[in-house]
Amino acid sequence: MSVTGRGSLSRRLGRGLLDTAAPRLRMIIVVLALGISGLFGGWETVPAAPEPQHTAGTAIGGGPWQVEVLEAKVAGDMPPLRRQDENNRWVYVIANVTITAHESITLTKQILRLSGVEGLLTEEPYDMALDRDKRVIRRLHPNMTEKVVFFWEQDGDAPLPTSLTVLVQARTYREDSLSHEAKWMDDDEVAGRVTLPVIDNRAAASPSASPRPSASVTAKPGASPKPSRSPRSASPSARATP
Repeated sequence: MSVTGRGSLSRRLGRGLLDTAAPRLRMIIVVLALGISGLFGGWETVPAAPEPQHTAGTAIGGGPWQVEVLEAKVAGDMPPLRRQDENNRWVYVIANVTITAHESITLTKQILRLSGVEGLLTEEPYDMALDRDKRVIRRLHPNMTEKVVFFWEQDGDAPLPTSLTVLVQARTYREDSLSHEAKWMDDDEVAGRVTLPVIDNRAAASPSASPRPSASVTAKPGASPKPSRSPRSASPSARATP
């Protein structure tokens, strides 16, 4: 047999031995990996880091918006909003909102969520209004900071919250996998949270205008006195102030 033949035979024998040993080596590697992983908690996933906790008034960036959560309150009747049941109450949060995106945002109900409040009829806010004139809003514009009131309706049988946590939602600007259009996408992420005491504003009455006092009339000598005109009372305001 030539030297070349003996070399070819030895290579075939070596490959056969390796093929036979490979499954055993793979099994040994798997067993070792399982043993090592058991020492470090197995194959459990690493828990996600909790959302940052902030104090009231801190600016929290959520992608297309920046939010400063200010205070939380509860109230009863707040026209023009209408409750599903007169025994229900409004839980509302006041916050400064600035749109940092280049375009106006209509997803205003996606900005905030509440935690620690039982009996909310909806997860997202029932409605939002501008604090300055109580006008219900549907759109916010870039670089125009507005003080916004976010309303949730709470079941009247649920316990009255003494504190709550406001979650500022986050969005990411990326390409939609379906439309391939770049836009602000909801990734179920929270940019930050703020825990606030809840102020009970149910007993606060809207102020009413007081009537003007009647002017005193001095009668001239020899002139018959004119009857004084009774003042008109102003009707009380029908709009509740948050």
